Amino acid sequence: MMKKTMMALVLACLGGVVLAQDMREFVNRELGSHPQSRLIDLYKSCFQDFMGPEHLISDRASVEAYLDHELATPIEGAAVLPYYEPCGPEGRHVRVNLSAVQQGVVSKEALLDAFVRSANAGHPTVKAWQKRWSKMVRNIDRMQLGLPYQAQDRALIDSVLRAGQYALSHSPEYRSAYQPHYRIVERGIFDREMKAKLDQATEIQTIKLKEMQQNMQEVQAYLKECGAFYIATTDGDQPRVRPFGVSEIIDGRLYIMTGKVKDVYKQMAANGKFEICALKPNGSEWMRLSGTLVPDETLATKEEFLNRNPGLKRMYSADDGNMAILYITHATARFCSFAAPERQVRF
Repeated sequence: MMKKTMMALVLACLGGVVLAQDMREFVNRELGSHPQSRLIDLYKSCFQDFMGPEHLISDRASVEAYLDHELATPIEGAAVLPYYEPCGPEGRHVRVNLSAVQQGVVSKEALLDAFVRSANAGHPTVKAWQKRWSKMVRNIDRMQLGLPYQAQDRALIDSVLRAGQYALSHSPEYRSAYQPHYRIVERGIFDREMKAKLDQATEIQTIKLKEMQQNMQEVQAYLKECGAFYIATTDGDQPRVRPFGVSEIIDGRLYIMTGKVKDVYKQMAANGKFEICALKPNGSEWMRLSGTLVPDETLATKEEFLNRNPGLKRMYSADDGNMAILYITHATARFCSFAAPERQVRF
């Protein structure tokens, strides 16, 4: 009897150690790939891992209609998003990004069928999840992460669990930074039916991503060398042009900055299409950059932009309600010269 009791205690201790290690690895992975995450985003990944899709599916047609609606909407930055990522510390379930369907890597029917089967496979109870989360969050607390709004998020999660619920949405910061559009698939289904295709596509995607990052870095280096650059927007049917002087690459995106009270920001918000012209000091080389500007309200990104350009802190602060940062997407840069043919790059 004593041997059995001792064995149970040993297994319990080992289980706690394994959970702590798994949680630390998960949190490091998640904050490394999604640095704008809050506690509710970590929580969401963990409950998706443990519980799977949030609802049983009895009406496949309505689920398909909503999937069609999401697929019809372009996903900003889809070219640089991973096709899939494991949920939580144990990886029982996987998030499959809808960009995998939009780019033809897997079919809509295959993803829909896998999602429906995963949702209807049967899941643990909310009570079991509450017990599991209580252990997970203790390990997170020990890490002393200092996440934004951590105390408020903890209170929100506790109130939802006390009400006998468990599901929560991503934080506004996460949605703004990463535009999450995915479906949850059970790991076994994913491994058997999707993983090989997505891994092969990921290899190709990685090569393209590296090329796009190099193109982005080349464009920013050109802007830095030019000093001032001129950005054109539209005001109704009237073109408007003005000089800018600052750009930064943060978390794989090329940003510019302005103030929300300015007409230029209002024009950008109404129509994100723009064109930049930058002329090198030698007067014989220039670049034209066109694309779409997307506003980003992520506080940490604004703070990083200001830290890299401390002179701007005299006029702006990240939380002043005026500072606006916008990143460039669907970009085409044309490098021109009196002495050489035009060259184009995209990112």
